[in-house]
Formats: sequence, C-alpha cells, structure tokens
Amino acid sequence: MQSIGEGRMLRRATLEMSLKPFRSLEPAAIEAVCEEALRQWKPLLDMAESASMLLWISDGSEILTWNGDESTAFEWAKYIGFANEEYFSHIQDKSSLKIARPYADDPVRMTYGDLKRIVAAFKRIAADRFGVRLEVGATFDAGPEFAYSDFKYKLHPEINRAELGGRYIGLKADYTVVCTWSKLKADGASYAAYPQGIPEGTPFGRFFGRQCASFLPALGFDYIWFSNGFALSYFPWTYLGANYDGTSLPLADYEELSSKVLSFWDEFKRECPGYRIEIRGTNFGTGMDLAKDHIPMLDLYEKGYLEYPAPNSPWGALNFDFGLEMTGYMSRIAELPGDAYPFRYYPNDPWFWQNPWNDLYDREPHDIYCPLAAARINREGGVESPGIIEILTIDTERGELDETTPAEVIPHLRRALRDRPDAPGLLTWLYPFRELHEAAAGASDASGAALFHDWFVRGAVNAGLPLNTVVGTDVFFAMDEEARRGLDGTILFVATSWLTEDKAARIADHVRRGGKALLYGAARGEPLLELLNLRLEQPIEGDFELDVRYEEDELEEASTRARRLRHQSMIGDGGLAETVRDPGDPHTRVGAEARQDGRTRAFAVSRALPEWNGGRIGWVRGSLPFEPSGVTHLPVRQSFEWMDASILARYALQDFGFTLLQRKYEERSTPAMLFLKRRDNAWFLVGCKKDSSVRFRLAFPDGEPLVIGQTTVAGRGGAEYALDRTFHDECRVFAAQDRPSQAWCRELSPVPTRAKHSVRHFAVGGLDDATLTVYPPIEALDAGRVELNRDFPEGEAVPFERKGNRIVATGVSGTVSVTW
Repeated sequence: MQSIGEGRMLRRATLEMSLKPFRSLEPAAIEAVCEEALRQWKPLLDMAESASMLLWISDGSEILTWNGDESTAFEWAKYIGFANEEYFSHIQDKSSLKIARPYADDPVRMTYGDLKRIVAAFKRIAADRFGVRLEVGATFDAGPEFAYSDFKYKLHPEINRAELGGRYIGLKADYTVVCTWSKLKADGASYAAYPQGIPEGTPFGRFFGRQCASFLPALGFDYIWFSNGFALSYFPWTYLGANYDGTSLPLADYEELSSKVLSFWDEFKRECPGYRIEIRGTNFGTGMDLAKDHIPMLDLYEKGYLEYPAPNSPWGALNFDFGLEMTGYMSRIAELPGDAYPFRYYPNDPWFWQNPWNDLYDREPHDIYCPLAAARINREGGVESPGIIEILTIDTERGELDETTPAEVIPHLRRALRDRPDAPGLLTWLYPFRELHEAAAGASDASGAALFHDWFVRGAVNAGLPLNTVVGTDVFFAMDEEARRGLDGTILFVATSWLTEDKAARIADHVRRGGKALLYGAARGEPLLELLNLRLEQPIEGDFELDVRYEEDELEEASTRARRLRHQSMIGDGGLAETVRDPGDPHTRVGAEARQDGRTRAFAVSRALPEWNGGRIGWVRGSLPFEPSGVTHLPVRQSFEWMDASILARYALQDFGFTLLQRKYEERSTPAMLFLKRRDNAWFLVGCKKDSSVRFRLAFPDGEPLVIGQTTVAGRGGAEYALDRTFHDECRVFAAQDRPSQAWCRELSPVPTRAKHSVRHFAVGGLDDATLTVYPPIEALDAGRVELNRDFPEGEAVPFERKGNRIVATGVSGTVSVTW
C-alpha cells in the first residue's frame, strides 16, 4: 500500500451528500451549505491527505438526458420514498405512504448550470477556507427508487430487460434495473453525445460512456460512482441471479454471461477513458457473485478498469446480517486492483426514512469497529487497513446537516483507525480470488462449490467465528519465506474445494513446519487427506444425525438444541464422503460425525503429530442450512430442528487451544459476533450483540483472558464476560490457575518506577497461584522496560521469563502491577 503522509491516518476521506440541503440556489446560500457541510466533518477531513464529495444528484438519469445546455432543468432526487412506484411489486396500494413525496413544500428548480456552480463552490471553499484538496464525484444508480425517470421507464424501457441465450431473464424481483448489456432503440431527441438522436441498436455502455465523457468535464466532476451493483449484476438486491434461482444451478454459461458484463465496461472505457470509476458493488461476496451471476471481477481488476475494490456493503444496517457484510468485505480486499481500499459507513439516508446512526444502529458503533477490525495481508507480510473512509451520507432525507452526527461518529472512526490491526488476527482467511474465477470459467459444476464457499463462511462469522484477517492466494503463494513467517501466529482458514494437488501440498508443508490451518468444505487432494487421516467413500446427502464432541454453547433451554442435519449436495460442495482412514491413530481427534442409515461420515477432525513442531491441521466439512426458495433477498433458513453446522468452525478452534463459547437462552437466540484483532502485541476483543443477553466464556492457550476494565471469575476453564452491545476491549493479560477466584484488570495512571517513568500502568488482582502471561509492546520488551511488581509499582519485583512476544510469571497470587 502506498504510504500515507506524516500525521495522516487516511489517504482520502469521502463525504456523500444529496442536493436537498440546497434550499436556495443563490450564490451566498450555496456557499453557506458547502461551508457548513465541510465544517461539520473537518475533523475527519483532517485525518486524510485529500478529500472528495460524492454528490447524489438524481438516479443518474441527469447524465442520460444531458444535452449540453446548462440552462436545461433536470429531475433531481427531491423526494422521500419510492419514485417510479408502479415498478415496485411490493407497493400495491397506490395511496401508500411509501410512494415518493417532495421533501419540502417548494423544492428548487435545478438546472445543469446550478449543479455546475455547486460543484465549483465545493472545490473553491474546500481549498480557500479549509485548505483541503477536494474532488467531486458524480453518481449513477441502475434502479428506479431515487427519482422519477422518463428515460428509463417511458422512453427506453428496453434497457430494463436482460437478454441471455436468446431469452429475457428475470426473477420477478421487487423491481428491475438497467441491464448494462442492453441496446437502445432509436430516439430522435438531442443528447450531448448524440445531437441527432440515438441510432437503433446502440449499446447502452457506448451511449452512457459518451454522455459521461461530455457531462463530467462540462460540470466539473472528477470521477463517477456506480451504485447498487450497477455494471456488475442485473440482480443486485437478491442472493439469486441469472445462474441460480434458489432451486437450480447452473443456469447460465459463464463465458456468455461474463462477456456480456465485460462488454459494457469495454464500451464505457473506450468512450470515457479519462475518468476514474468507483463502485459500490453488490450486497454479496466475490464467490457469491460468481455463483449467482458470473461476475468477472478478476477481469475488471486485470484490465485496469478499477483503481479500488468495492467497499463493505451498507446493507447490514437494514438486514442486520453483519456476517454477510464482513465476509463480502474481506472477499473484496483479499486481492486489490490498486494499492488501497475503502471502508464505507452509513449514518444517514437522504432518500428514505431511516438514518441508521440514530434509527437502526441506536447510536451503537458496531458497524464501525467490526469492519475496521478487518485487514488484509500483503506480499511482504504487512497488514493493511483501509486508506479511504466514505460517509453515506452527511445529510438526511429532509436535507438536514445535523452536526451531532459527525460529533458522535468521528471519535469512533478515529479510535478504530488508531487501533487498526498491525498483525494477523486469530484466523486468516486464505481467499481463492483467482481460483474461484478460474473454476467458474472452467466447469459448469463449479457454481455450487463457489456458492457454498462464501455462504458457509458468512454463517460461521454470524455464529461467532473470529475471522477478520484475509490474504489472497495470489499474495500468499507469492510470499517469500520471511514474509510467510509473519503468518506463524495465525490459523489459516482455507477452503478445500479450489486446492490443486500442488497447492494442497504447500498447505501441508506449512503445517508440517509448525504452521496451523483450519480447512472447510469437501476434502480433496491426497496430501491433505493423508494429513487429516481421511479417505473418501461414496458421497451421500439428505438427513443425518450429527454427533458433536466439542464443548458447545450453553443453552438455558437445552431442549431446543438441534442434532439433525439436512445436507444438500448442490449447494453443499457435493455430498458427504469423508471417513477416518485410521480410527486407531492417537494423533487424530474426531470433533463431529454425521450418521445416516448405518453409514458414518466424518464431519470435523483435527490432527497434530509431534514431529510437526507445534503444527496442527483441522477440518470442518460444513453444510448450508438453506431451504429451496422463491425470490428472496437473503437465503431462507431451514426450520430450527435442523442444525446450522457453520457453528462447528468456532467449536473446532478448541483443538487449537481457543475456547470461545457463548451462553444463550435457546438455540434460535442470535449469537454474538466476536473478532480478535492484534495491535501493538495486544489482543482486542471486538464485536456486537444483537441479543444483549448473550454472555461469553473464553479461554486461550495462555489461559483465561483478563480484559482491561473488566472483572471475571478465573479458574473455571473459561473467563465469563457479558461485554457491551458493542465492544472494543483491549486484553494483554492471561491467567491460568486451578482454583476459582474473582480476578480483574484495571488501567491506572502512568507512574515513576525504580527504572523508568512508565507509559502504561495497570493492575491485575484476585489471582490464586496463577501462571500469568503478559503481552507488552515488542518495543518495550526489547528495551527491557517491562516490570512486574507485587501490589504497587514500587513493590517487590515479580520474577518472569520472556518467551518470544510475551512474558510469563508463575505462582502469582493477589495483586500485581504491570508497567512499561
């Protein structure tokens, strides 16, 4: 990643805004709005080297209808609610309050010249009054909801139909969107790029590209943003698509469908080569998009059409599926088209009634701390966090610029960036970005494996799997030995379905030399089968009894625990075929088995041999608990008599020394999300609880975590914590002891000691003959500035031994003071 300037946390800060705050178009009024918007968010702008303002003008139809005359008025997004309501199947009542209504009694009449003056004012005021270099971006949305569009729905409805294989395709979704590979019918109207009208059969990408090539420079825009899956998917709002309808796949030819998607980009970039394109992406992950729509993201990267990947989806604010947000985000940043990637936050909505910071998040910052706990690994083994922060949006549906929102949100952004990861977390997802594309292009039956790949991980993260670091396979296999050593402290989380024999052998070598890996999916390749002590038999599917041998989450209503599994081979990476090769092997632990009609299949195993120098490999077969469905935004879960086996990925960490259990009321209670990031040698527990009654029981290889600012009971095989609805807690101390006691860790003010003036000082108390492990900053360890003293900093020294990146003291009771 390109370095960021001294004292700056970000390369760029992007503010997004509609035109609603401009209630008057007098020059002084325009300048006042621009200045107020920038003033409110200046603390964020000060964290970045540059800034941008992304303007939500209409739905992009203002570009389609641009005729080169600045005096022409255009339809702009001056509504609250759904425009073009007749195209929404869920709005049946024409008197519905959901139908678009003007946000004010007398919205301004907006011309292209007015828009040009607003763009220029933002740039001028940013430079002259705030010393900020500001770009301004234009937006295009493929859907109907933001503003009324005669072009899309009356003059050229043909662009809202997708043709594939000589037939029109559709899922009867809530509404249709612009199909990027559509062709326009002849039109005699005058457009900037086509003053004599649009010729019959003009590709939409060619027309749109030429219009942008005129519109963007004429009005002063610097780049364009493609919104809500535009230019990627014709089905951006559903997990289904042209290749999967909820009951069958594959339905489409990869070459045909991906070529149609690429044809738009080729046409657009040929006509508008000088402007950067940024994308919102779909609501789903890379593997999910490949499975449902054959989206060729790898081609877009390699053709140089994108400088940045899509950011995290803002959809989690509406559906509370933050596991989907996190897995989608990590799948996008595993490999980069450039050298930076964005994070996007959704505090306000200028179109509809929700303003998430107040209305949906309840002013809880979980959707800041959780995605910003994610990081990617580069080829040098370094850890990269986002270099761009995007705010969707800074104004509300009524055009309000409420300064309490930035005043409350920015401190959380600053803290999350200050505590950004600088080392891999507990788990690192080895994401097969290239292999998923190659498999989809090479075999029609690869779609099921790709669909399983990301959706299983989404389920596991929602079930509490602490996955927040990712490395792409191109990156991983290009690392030299020194860079790869930086992954020795993390567990590689690896899908089996894409592993060639050669790459499987390299994962096996990583384990044999002391590394750790947890695999998921159908086991393939003799090197891994041998390592796991597995062999393959006839694949079977259907209904199974699942025997789980891990310690499980505690349920107050134990009778609700599911023990049956319904496995579908089409979306489950094939049937269940794995069995234990040598049941007598003392180094193999079977964590779960599935049984059907007298037949047994291994479902989770782990193995570690003494000669592996601490290396260990684990495997969870996995299954998707989805019902066949009609058109839905998200998969429909099977009834709760059937187990969601994705939770076994978290349970399997017990074999690696990590007990991360939860106490819930019943099986269907929503699990808490937990991420474990590393910063300055500390562990950070980051996450959120939709169900605030959920509690944790945690144990690490070093013992039970004593979280700073918390009290727990140590010595019971796991420290119990309630933690907050949103938590972002530092932990540097672990205690292992046999007898229970109430233990605590508290931050105290820095103090002089016999050897130094401390930078950090905290006390740990309530210990009973404990082995105490402390993770100070490496710099303090190397400088010999770490001290342990009984009771107080000036008390008797507690002897300790340094072991790599930590210190260990034995036989510790009572209270100790830790300083450096």
